[in-house]
Amino acid sequence: MTKDWDEDESKPRWSIWIDIEGFSAQWSQERRSMRGLGFLMSGILTLGETVFPADGDRLFAHQFGDGFIIVSDFHEPDLERCAAVAVSLMRHVALHGFMARAAIAEGDYADVSGLWPRAIEDARRRCASTSTIALGSGLMTLLPTMGTALIEAKKLDEKCRTRGAVLAISSERATRVPVGFPRRQADDQPDVTTIDWVHATSPVIDRIASAGIGASDVEAVAVAARSYLGSQTLNQAWKDGTGRSNDL
Repeated sequence: MTKDWDEDESKPRWSIWIDIEGFSAQWSQERRSMRGLGFLMSGILTLGETVFPADGDRLFAHQFGDGFIIVSDFHEPDLERCAAVAVSLMRHVALHGFMARAAIAEGDYADVSGLWPRAIEDARRRCASTSTIALGSGLMTLLPTMGTALIEAKKLDEKCRTRGAVLAISSERATRVPVGFPRRQADDQPDVTTIDWVHATSPVIDRIASAGIGASDVEAVAVAARSYLGSQTLNQAWKDGTGRSNDL
C-alpha cells in the first residue's frame, strides 16, 4: 500500500478495541468462548503477517482478556483501512459462529515500562524478560504498552448504549469513513455512530478477504449473522441492537 497519509508522529494513530461477545457466558460450554477468541487471534495474525506486514502499513495488537487493541503505525486522515480491518475481523468471527463488538478511536500508544518502579525493573532484569517477573514461585505478567488509543476506544465502547455486536465510532470521526460503510446514529446518542459491518463494501475489505479474513460476500455474512441471532438464547435488547445497527 502506498503511504499517502501524514506520518507526523504528533498526530493520533487510529485504534480498534474488539472483543468477543458472550465470552463469559460461553466459558462453561467446554471452553467454547476460547474458540471464538482463537478465531479473532488468528485473524489478527494473518492481517499482520500477510496483508499489512510492512513499515507504514504494519499493525500493533495487544491482548487484554477476551479482547484486543489494534493500533496503526502512523496517523491516517482517511479511516477506510481502520474501518475495513474492524469490519473484516467482525465478519471473520461471525462466519465461524461467534460475534464480536468493536469501537474505533484515536490516540497515542507507547512503551510505558520506563515508568515502572525501580523494584519492578530490577526484578524484570533478573528474569531477563520484558513481560513477566517472578513472585517467588509465582508469576507477575506485565503490560509494557499503554496509551489513549486504548483508553479512548474502550471508553467509546462503554459509552455506546446500543446493545449487541456493533461497531461504534464517534460521529465526528465517522465523516472520515467512506460512504461504502453504511452507518447510523447510535441509540439516542447523536455523538456516537454505528457502522454496518455486515453490509459494508470497500476495496480494502476485498483485499483482506482475499487473504482469508472475513468475506466480500455481504449476503454470506448476513446469513451467518441472522443464524446466530436466531439460534442463540440471547437478550432481546442485544438482538434488537445488533439487527438495527446492521440492517438485519
